[in-house]
Amino acid sequence: MKRFVFASLLIATPAFAQDADEASVAAMKAAILDAGCVVTAENGDAVLEASGLTEEETMSVIATMYAAGSVALEADGSMKLIDEACE
Repeated sequence: MKRFVFASLLIATPAFAQDADEASVAAMKAAILDAGCVVTAENGDAVLEASGLTEEETMSVIATMYAAGSVALEADGSMKLIDEACE
């Protein structure tokens, strides 16, 4: 079930509120870094769990990161973290 939810978040990200707090963004960033800088349908559940955020918090965090240019949605449905550590 979570896999579907996380994949849906990636598709709908621009539509969600962009008001996540810095600690939540940092938690998600760390989880994505630990996952190799890319969130896919296969590792989305693990990233969500590692972040420690609820699904609602995750929606806000991803929207905030997307608006800030911290993540990019890829044509294959994955999401890539834009960070020096990921180059």
